[in-house]
Amino acid sequence: MRFSLPSLLLIALPASVCGQFDYGISAGGVLTELRAKDSDDPHLRTSVFGVGRTAFSASAYYRERYSEYVDLGFDLTLAHRSFSASYGEGGMGGGFTKYAHAELDQLYIGVKPEVRMDAKRSAVVRFGIMAGFRVGGSARGTYSSYGGYGYTWNNDADFTHDFSADLRFAFGFGFRLPVGERWAITIDPEATIAFTSMLAQGAGMRGSDIGLRIGLSRRSNGKSLSSLFKADREKRNAEPIW
Repeated sequence: MRFSLPSLLLIALPASVCGQFDYGISAGGVLTELRAKDSDDPHLRTSVFGVGRTAFSASAYYRERYSEYVDLGFDLTLAHRSFSASYGEGGMGGGFTKYAHAELDQLYIGVKPEVRMDAKRSAVVRFGIMAGFRVGGSARGTYSSYGGYGYTWNNDADFTHDFSADLRFAFGFGFRLPVGERWAITIDPEATIAFTSMLAQGAGMRGSDIGLRIGLSRRSNGKSLSSLFKADREKRNAEPIW
């Protein structure tokens, strides 16, 4: 793993200057599921196996405490995925097959509104979208192809660029346990499911996760980003129209 929790926090902090919000870091584990997509094209094929079912996950987050009902939240979530896949395409005229073992680090940017469940906002329901991309790791394996030009074979091919991350829907809960006036321990169970494929070739593959992260947050008593935008809009509306 090339990233640490402090480095994730440094990425998130510039976006969270001056606001009534919580910001913090969390870490935990997830149960990972990866599977090949169904395809109506008989020339495309993908199989996934050797999936590392348990994986480490870390997050840096910004969560507003402004609205009476729904608050805005953002996070950066780093996940490590380990799996093997065989994929390719072919027909009577030719084709190719790739076998790869992948160890990938993927970063997700999440937009996750929160619906409060109690007056103190100590419990929320969280949902939203996560857009990811590959930030590290590699995928290597064997490549074979056939066609009118003959047969080729490579025992040490690099397939890293065949894989990226994906677009996911996230749903979960958030619990905040105060520790003093500003600090709190956060408990965040969450499930995600992919809309898109993280594999660019073959029939593709999709994944889903369910996991739990525990973290530490700090509350700021300034204005949230939403309140700043609202103030700017009200100011513009108050200006005379010439």
